[in-house]
Amino acid sequence: MIVAKNESYYSGEKYNLLAKKQGYRSRAAFKLIQIDKEENILKKNLNIIDLGCAPGGWSQVVSERLKGTGSIVGIDIVNMPRLKGVEFIQCDLRNFDVSQLKTSIDVVISDIAPNISGVNLVDDANMIDLLEIELSIVDKTLVKGGNYLAKCFQGDSLEYLTFNLKKRFKILKRTKPLASRNISKEVYVIGLNKI
Repeated sequence: MIVAKNESYYSGEKYNLLAKKQGYRSRAAFKLIQIDKEENILKKNLNIIDLGCAPGGWSQVVSERLKGTGSIVGIDIVNMPRLKGVEFIQCDLRNFDVSQLKTSIDVVISDIAPNISGVNLVDDANMIDLLEIELSIVDKTLVKGGNYLAKCFQGDSLEYLTFNLKKRFKILKRTKPLASRNISKEVYVIGLNKI
């Protein structure tokens, strides 16, 4: 048990140090880098929304991939320091007005998680609440053929997300990036090619 805990700590710490060294705002950047390497969802000329974007690690990666083409809008209830090439909207996602968007959206990404209580039933219920909000935004903004990447937890929220994405996307994939802590219940689901 101690070995697994140490490995988990080392994995997270390794990516924290790497993020600082490479100028990323969080180790989460490496999760998105790995997912994009596998799935190629972040391409030039795309319009992308980053839900729950603070502190900005994912938005940094998207900005690098877009290379000044397309657009990225980051949305979060928490303030995010300015990032070149990223339009930031500070608001609670429950109150987000999609008419604020200036263009159609090709990709929606989200690394949002609720505050963790340690009680699985509570954490899964809170994650499902967040996923419902995300899916509402996906339904209102994502173009046909678009892609959606979301974090959820192994358990009820994964089942909920998988069930709901099967109705909306032609292809579903699931992954747990190396930058995730070994003991974390987080998993990422990718919906490709919106119906």
